[in-house]
Amino acid sequence: MKYPGVVDFFRIPKLGAAFYQSQVDSSARVVLQPAFYWDFGPGSPATGPGHSATVWSNCDRLEFHIGGRRVATALPQRDRFPHLARPPFVADLSVRHGQHPDLRIDGFVGDRLAVRRSFSADPTLDQLSCVADDRTLTADGQDATRVVLRAVDRYGAARPYVAGALDFAITGPGVLVGDNPFDFEAAGGAGAVWIRTIKGLTGQVILSATHPTLGSAETAIQVV
Repeated sequence: MKYPGVVDFFRIPKLGAAFYQSQVDSSARVVLQPAFYWDFGPGSPATGPGHSATVWSNCDRLEFHIGGRRVATALPQRDRFPHLARPPFVADLSVRHGQHPDLRIDGFVGDRLAVRRSFSADPTLDQLSCVADDRTLTADGQDATRVVLRAVDRYGAARPYVAGALDFAITGPGVLVGDNPFDFEAAGGAGAVWIRTIKGLTGQVILSATHPTLGSAETAIQVV
């Protein structure tokens, strides 16, 4: 359950996964993954990720905007990582103590804007994300899918250090496999449960998750 690493107990990618995700040609998919959380809560640095904030990407150039103002332009660190096909980017993303601006990163491939990601500093706008790995299951009593729950900001970026528990409700021909309630705080604001089919029963399964501050979210799975 530690924050460093590649994946967690539920096989959800953590910050360390960004290195591997970025080592692909941008013609296949464009990747822009910070190796930090844009968070100013009690467990995070009060002045942001600092002067050596690292971002893993397969872009050619990154531009950083804090509070709507461009603060840095970065190129891949090829001199420091000559044997990496796609080295990381490093920028100074320090902010003044007490300031909580939003962050935007623009990724360029050549001169083309290929990806744009935004990160909110305001936790009051955070939401609950509930996404199933599969949209369709077979009614054989064995087929199952993972449902990933995450605390995310208003742009969909992950938020760490979330208190409270998740409560689940399920309707339709499926069985919930996992803790209910689920200790979201102990899992670091990211966790998963599974939905398993019931032999011979078809229809739509709806899993609803509720959190005391993040609200509710649901996912629907068709059993055929």
